[in-house]
Amino acid sequence: MPRSFLHDKRGVSEIIASLMMVLIVSVAGVALYSYSLDAFSSSGSSFQLQTDQREERARERFSIIAVGRDGDQLNLTVLNYGKIDLAIDAVYINGTMASSGTGITVRTGKLVSIEFTSPVSIDSGQTYDIIAVSERGSKDVVYWKA
Repeated sequence: MPRSFLHDKRGVSEIIASLMMVLIVSVAGVALYSYSLDAFSSSGSSFQLQTDQREERARERFSIIAVGRDGDQLNLTVLNYGKIDLAIDAVYINGTMASSGTGITVRTGKLVSIEFTSPVSIDSGQTYDIIAVSERGSKDVVYWKA
């Protein structure tokens, strides 16, 4: 007499079922471990990069020690008194970015002259705030009276 599918009493043995469960849990564990390893290493490397940038910014020190003028041409004298070389990324006068005079490297312990055209008109007797910003984000502000 043929057996019907619904009345079949045979099944998977307990040993085979246990082995299949162990295999499924092991594969899921390895996948989770691999994912978490990648996630933590990428966040760790991002944290390390930010920490390195902050450390370099802390070692970077510079000062605008003089401002000269010839018409609309300005000349900043910058002293690097930090522990690492730096590059001036931008110069602002009263919040307006100067069109040229950036990208100049200032070696440790050296003075550099930065010449640029003022983005604002310079009037004698007026006070201007001049901000120099390095590539790492350090800045120095000087208030200069024309």
